[in-house]
Amino acid sequence: MDRSMKRPDNGKNKKSSGNGHDNEILSAFEKMKKDLQKETRIKKSGSKKKITEELEIEELVSEIEVLRKELEESKNIEDEYIDRIKRLQADYDNYRKRTLKEHLEHLKRANKDLVSKLLPIIDNFEMALDAGRKLNKDDDFYRGIEMIHGKLIELLEKENVTVIEPVGEEFDPKVCEAAVTEAVEDEEEGKVLEVLRKGYMIDDFVIRPAVVKVCKKN
Repeated sequence: MDRSMKRPDNGKNKKSSGNGHDNEILSAFEKMKKDLQKETRIKKSGSKKKITEELEIEELVSEIEVLRKELEESKNIEDEYIDRIKRLQADYDNYRKRTLKEHLEHLKRANKDLVSKLLPIIDNFEMALDAGRKLNKDDDFYRGIEMIHGKLIELLEKENVTVIEPVGEEFDPKVCEAAVTEAVEDEEEGKVLEVLRKGYMIDDFVIRPAVVKVCKKN
C-alpha cells in the first residue's frame, strides 16, 4: 500500500481552523469597538448640542443684560436732561419775574418822581379852588383853574395814582404822618380826624404820606 496516500495529518488543518475562529473573535471585537465609537460619537454630539444651546442662551442673556443697562443709562440721561430743562425753566421764570418786578419798581420810582413834582402844583390849585368857593367865585378864571385841576387829576388816575383817604380809620404810620393831635370825646383814640394835606399812592407804593390830625385822649 502506498504510504503517501496514508500520510497522517501534521496539525496544519487544525491551525487553519484555529485562525478562522480567531478571526471571528477579532471581527466581533472590531464590531463592538465600532459600536462603542458610534455610541460615543452620538453621546458627544448630543453633549455638544446641549453645550451649544447653553452657550447661545448665555449669550442671549448677556445681550439682554447689556441692552437693559444701556436702556437704564439712556433713561438716566433722559431724566438728567429733563431735570436740567426744568431747572433752566425755573431759573428763567425767576429771572423773568425778577426782571419784571425790577422794571415795575423802576417805573414806579420814575412815576413817583414825576408825580412828586406835580403834587405841589396840584396843592396850589386845590388851595385856589377852596379860596374861590369861600369867596363864591364863579367867573371864567375860576372855572379855568377848576378845569386844569381836573385834567391833572385825570393824569394821576391814568398812572394808577390814588389819594390816601384815612379819615375815620385807625392811624397807620405807613401811609400817614401825624401833625396834630386833638382830644375828641366821641372818637376813639388813634382815629384820624382830618387830612391836613393829601397823600398819594401808586398801587401799594406811597408817593407822599397824608398829613393828618389824630384823636388822642387826655
